[in-house]
Amino acid sequence: MLKKIVFTISFIILSFYGNAQRTINDYKYIIIPKSYEFSSSEDQYQLNSLTKFLFNKYGYEAYFAGELPEDLKVDRCLGLTASVSKEKTGMFKTRLEITLKDCFDVVVITSKIGESRSKEYKKAYTAALRDAFETFQNLDYKYIAKDNVEEKQSVKKKVKVVEVEQVIPAKINKEEVTEQEEISIKKELYYAQKMSNGFQLENSEPRVVMILLETAAQNVFIVKGKSAIVYKEDGFWYYSENNGELGEQITMNIKF
Repeated sequence: MLKKIVFTISFIILSFYGNAQRTINDYKYIIIPKSYEFSSSEDQYQLNSLTKFLFNKYGYEAYFAGELPEDLKVDRCLGLTASVSKEKTGMFKTRLEITLKDCFDVVVITSKIGESRSKEYKKAYTAALRDAFETFQNLDYKYIAKDNVEEKQSVKKKVKVVEVEQVIPAKINKEEVTEQEEISIKKELYYAQKMSNGFQLENSEPRVVMILLETAAQNVFIVKGKSAIVYKEDGFWYYSENNGELGEQITMNIKF
């Protein structure tokens, strides 16, 4: 039997959030993606591995996306996501910049622009990254755990609330799951790759099959380009469409 649940998805007004003047010391973790936007392959020139190594070396706690500690999986706002951008320049000079963004995709800190004149690609990129990292190397970083209850209540008063009615299946009794449903649950595994504002789901080819955009609701994602959501209930992930009529509820096997 189906039941209706109304999800309240709260979107923080970024201008207000920015005025909170949060610093890098408010965050416990650094999340490192497995590739950067300018990269043509995963961990090209070992830049992503080097970024993780440098953060850990200088007193931060950095993890690759997909290998996160449990408390960070539950609350992504405990961490900042690192990105490295390649600045335009002339020939024989490589310039990189490191940016850390919070869970609302708001920039918290940006490094200086690191430079290298090496003509060898790998040496140029690693040297430029190390140069840019001096910004974080010289910070007196120390995570300061705070009781965020009062802060969250304050922010909640400033949010814009959008109600999206979705038709959600009733809780699944595992004993009642048919053999066919068991096969459907385990049929295809999707790998979630972290993006700045959510995840991209890849299949085993690998091919990107879906982009999930984060919301303020835990374990609820909006599917980019569709009137649909992906959400977690009772240990299962579901895909649900709502185009004005009841859509099929599809069980998904997602590895984060």
